[in-house]
Amino acid sequence: MKKFAALILAILMITVIFAGCGSSDGIKIGVQTTTTGDIYASGDFGEDAITRYDNGALAVEALKNGKVDCVIIDNEPAKSYVAANTDLKILETEYAVEDYAICFQKGSKLKADVDAALKALIDDGSVKKIVDKYINASGEALVGVPVTAVDTDKPNLVMATNAEFPPYEYIDGDKYYGIDVEVAKIIADKLGYDLVIENVAFDSIIPGVQTGKYSMGMAGMTVTEDRLKEVDFSSTYATGIQVVIVKEGGKINVIEDLDPYYLPKE
Repeated sequence: MKKFAALILAILMITVIFAGCGSSDGIKIGVQTTTTGDIYASGDFGEDAITRYDNGALAVEALKNGKVDCVIIDNEPAKSYVAANTDLKILETEYAVEDYAICFQKGSKLKADVDAALKALIDDGSVKKIVDKYINASGEALVGVPVTAVDTDKPNLVMATNAEFPPYEYIDGDKYYGIDVEVAKIIADKLGYDLVIENVAFDSIIPGVQTGKYSMGMAGMTVTEDRLKEVDFSSTYATGIQVVIVKEGGKINVIEDLDPYYLPKE
């Protein structure tokens, strides 16, 4: 019995030692599920390194609580999170650069109309004006869209979004605000629609657009090869940057700390 007990104890000690070694080596990366941060990071570092959250705020909270070592997310929302948390910072090196566009059901006739309106609004400087007031604080008044849709005689343009992604879309009081919200509104106005916004989980946007539940999806959405198989995209209206948020004084101080073989994307 003594020999048996000693053997069991030895096995337990070896198990603990190996478990400890395994847990100290890996880096945990927080992402918002199905975003390009999720797609890129899981491809670069593997599924074991990724912890997914329903929104960026939850991922950042996990970083603050030590559950993950960093968060990969779009630059503009990252700025908002870091501004609200003095113990966090954004690494200097960009993780990835991407284009944002509006998604539509495959073969949707609406896409051509929206593309034509979007081109005109880019050409006349309207889209840049909206981007500048949110990102560069130009001082222009923000224009919101009511959370509760108002019935009018106009047809509805139903936009699916995830309104937890400032400054692209967020809720303040009883209205939606953000770059995507205002760009969608001026498109709707130009085409003679009332813009109706449906706030849903990010990973519900493309399935809802595919089935025709929503007219279009707009949520800081990057054009990727996989998404192009599922939906059509408009022309690009903004450029996004994926960055890495870390804790001040943490174990990640430069982007190369994520992985000894990691090279930033071009």
